[in-house]
Amino acid sequence: MFDRVGEVVSVVLGALVPGYLIYEIDRRKRKLRDLFYVLYSEDADISAELVDKVDRGELQPYSRGGRAQ
Repeated sequence: MFDRVGEVVSVVLGALVPGYLIYEIDRRKRKLRDLFYVLYSEDADISAELVDKVDRGELQPYSRGGRAQ
């Protein structure tokens, strides 16, 4: 009887450990993504377009004291 219980416990723990590892890795990836991915794809596209317009001279870069030189 105890041999079967030991096998069942081993199988259950063997299934839980990889599941927990996958969960923990995903949780840490989400935490890092939230910390470092400030601009999402749409925001990054808009920022790139604004930089291109500044490079072409269509817009003036912003500065706190007035117009940038």
